Amino acid sequence: MNYIFLANATAVIHASYIVAVIVGLLVSYRYKRFRPWEALILISTGILWSYYGNCPLTILEQWLREQAGQSPILTQVGFTTFYLEKLFSIHVSSIIVQRSTLFASAMFFGASIEWFAPFFHYEVFKFRKLFRRTKRKFV
Repeated sequence: MNYIFLANATAVIHASYIVAVIVGLLVSYRYKRFRPWEALILISTGILWSYYGNCPLTILEQWLREQAGQSPILTQVGFTTFYLEKLFSIHVSSIIVQRSTLFASAMFFGASIEWFAPFFHYEVFKFRKLFRRTKRKFV
């Protein structure tokens, strides 16, 4: 089996997924109907990343490269850190990549919660009407 080809294909899919998530965040910020889908993608990515301790695509690529006879350190340093160093000679700590990714995802996810607004605002209006009625009774 051609493990090098499969590992390279996994790396391309992984990079494409990262770009798709970033573009999806920008698109969903502009067009509200995509926000639930982007929120679902962010949540599922975060859950998988937390469960496995690393991205499953990184683990798969590491395994495929080991089967091909290579020994990269993908799972130790992370996908983004590894390829930034390898392709662009930019050294970024994996903890910085992880924290900035989680922070940016949380910020965009928090901003995209606005699609819940009609439900929240409806409840606020009901509460305000109830408060006004009770206030008039006591005056």
